Amino acid sequence: KVHENWLAYEVDPSIHDANRFYLTFDVTRDGRPTNIHVEQSSGIPSLDLSAVRALQRIDTFGPLPSDYSGNKVSVEFSFDYKK
Repeated sequence: KVHENWLAYEVDPSIHDANRFYLTFDVTRDGRPTNIHVEQSSGIPSLDLSAVRALQRIDTFGPLPSDYSGNKVSVEFSFDYKK
């Protein structure tokens, strides 16, 4: 879902590759991503912002399993960018 919502045209076209970078976020019981933060920047603002926006575009990852007792799942997600 993240890949489907990551729009490459949002990234500065002069960028051809970048260091791996990380976002953290929570997935609520109903599957919505919340509390999205850049944990480790790529050093390229347009790239970091495009990754945040990709997560913000996701309505739901699907509900958490009914036998899971927590209210959320915390996720660290890595991004690699290469044209």
